[in-house]
Amino acid sequence: MKSSKKDLILFFVIAFGWMWLINLPRLLATFTVIVLPPFLSTIMGYVALFGPGVAAFILTRAREGKEGTKALWRSGWKAKFAKKWLLPAILLVPAAGLLTWLILSLLGLPIQWQYGAPPAMIVPIGLMIWLLNAYPEEYGWRGYALPRLLEKFSPLAASLILGLIWGLWHLPLHFIPSTTQSAIPIWEFILQTVVLAVLYTWLHLGTGGSVFIAVLFHTFGNIAGAAIPYWTTEAGRWVSFGILLVAAVLVVLLGKQFKKTD
Repeated sequence: MKSSKKDLILFFVIAFGWMWLINLPRLLATFTVIVLPPFLSTIMGYVALFGPGVAAFILTRAREGKEGTKALWRSGWKAKFAKKWLLPAILLVPAAGLLTWLILSLLGLPIQWQYGAPPAMIVPIGLMIWLLNAYPEEYGWRGYALPRLLEKFSPLAASLILGLIWGLWHLPLHFIPSTTQSAIPIWEFILQTVVLAVLYTWLHLGTGGSVFIAVLFHTFGNIAGAAIPYWTTEAGRWVSFGILLVAAVLVVLLGKQFKKTD
């Protein structure tokens, strides 16, 4: 799968354009320029997340035809890789969330549980994240963009580039009060996406480019944030960031996936 720089640029233009256009009414409502019913704002919020996936499938169909499109789709649903990779995909971020909670507790710093999801809602919320958030994003970020960045850059460089772009893609959400991003400074959020991108690349290379593993990692990471709302305080964000940074550094230094391709 060889692709041009133009393909990647076009992918990012479509992904960003979709995100901004769908969220524009929500931004206008935030600044009281228009009135937007809450249910419609919620629907728009989910539709906006489909931008990377839409861009990936449009460009794959245009460049690789039906077979390429089918291959991309199948990668999101088939687990053709060593099953040991399921453990970090499912447990790494939740474990970091639990460790963050423990460290905050030892430091006497509270978790703002009022912002967390009720236990009874974890499964329904998880299903929504899986289907309406993780799949639409990961078909684009790790299904389309990352493989093409890896053609041109080392795994670490590709991770840093995509992590930065992925973080900036969320920019409109920082100005919409009902979103998670609105509670997090933009630069802190981008640092988090850059570190997470390294871990996504590690999983991607270890599984031969599976979109399914990226979707799992995305889903369980977001579920962890919903169940343990450590991200609502500066201390919680920094402790979590430090834990994930250690994991990313270990992956880069010790992971054969990074060594082999650099």
